[in-house]
Amino acid sequence: MSGFSRRDAVKMVAAAAVLPFTPASAQTWPVGRVRFLVGTAPGGSPDVVGRMVAEQLSEKVGSTFYVDNVTTAAGAVSYRTIAKSTPDGGTIGILTSGFAPEVTLRPDPSYDPVNGFTFVTMLCAYPLVYAVPVNSPIKTFDDLLDRAKKAPGKLTYTITGYGSGYHILTKWIELESGISMTAVPYRGIAAGVVDVLSGRVDVLVDASTSIMPRVQGGQFRVLAVSSGERFPLMADAPTVSESLPNVKFMSWLCLAAPSATPAALTDQLNATVKGILLDPAFTARLKDLGSVPNPTSPDETRKLIAGEIARWADVIKRGNIHVE
Repeated sequence: MSGFSRRDAVKMVAAAAVLPFTPASAQTWPVGRVRFLVGTAPGGSPDVVGRMVAEQLSEKVGSTFYVDNVTTAAGAVSYRTIAKSTPDGGTIGILTSGFAPEVTLRPDPSYDPVNGFTFVTMLCAYPLVYAVPVNSPIKTFDDLLDRAKKAPGKLTYTITGYGSGYHILTKWIELESGISMTAVPYRGIAAGVVDVLSGRVDVLVDASTSIMPRVQGGQFRVLAVSSGERFPLMADAPTVSESLPNVKFMSWLCLAAPSATPAALTDQLNATVKGILLDPAFTARLKDLGSVPNPTSPDETRKLIAGEIARWADVIKRGNIHVE
C-alpha cells in the first residue's frame, strides 16, 4: 500500500540529518498575530509539539504565533477552520494522522481533504505501540494474535474513539491476521491506562510519545510498534510487520494552511520550520517526547497526505467500518 508507512523511522532520521536548509526570507510576516490551530486537548503530543513550533516561529518570523486548541468533533472543526480561513498567513494549524481516516469516515462537504489545504511540511513522526502490563500473561505480539484467534472478540484493547487511528490500525491488523478483538473507547488515554493496569482491559494501544515514560518506569511491556522497521527510540521493541508484513504505519503531525496561501509565504514557512526541526536542541526535545523530525517539501507533504487518505480508505472499505 502507498502512504507514509513506507518511510521507516531510521531513514527519516538519516534523511533529516542531511536535508539542506535555506534561511527564511527576512521579509515581515503579513499578519502580526497568527492563529495556530490544534485540534487536540492541551498536553497531548500535537499540542506540545505545536506549542514548541509556535514558540520558535514567533522568535524567527517576527509575528506572534499563538496556539488555539479547537477540539470540537475530535478535531474536525479545527481542520475545517484551517481549510476555510483567509489565505493571508493569519491562520495555520496541525493536522494529525487521525485526519486521514476522519475525512474518509466523516467527509466534510465544505472542503476537499487534499485540495482544500496548502500543505506546508510534515513535522514529526512516531509509531503507535501495543503494550500490556508487565505481569500480563500475554508475552509477545504473536502470543496476542494466537490468543485472539482462539477466542474471537474476547480480548479487549483501548482506543481514543471509534474511527481514530488507534481503532483503524487495529482493524487493519485484524484484517491481515484473521482475528477479532473488542475496542474499548476512552476520551483520554489516562483512563485507559488505569483500566489496562487493573486488568479490566487487556491491551493498551498508545503513541510512543506518551507510553515511553510508562515503559521506562516498568509499568508496561511493549509487544510491538507499528513502524515499518525498528523505531530507533525503542530499538528493542519488535514491529507489527515482523508478524504481519503488510502492516506498517507511522503516526504523524503535519503543518497546513488554507488553500491558495501564496507560494512565497508557504516557502518561507517551510524553510523556517525545516530549520527549527533540524536544530539539534529541537530534535533532542522531540526525542524526549518519543518522536523524530520529518521535514518535507510542500509537494512531498501533499503526496504523503493523499497516500494516507487512500490507504485508510482501503482499510475502511475492506473492514466495512462505519461510525455514527
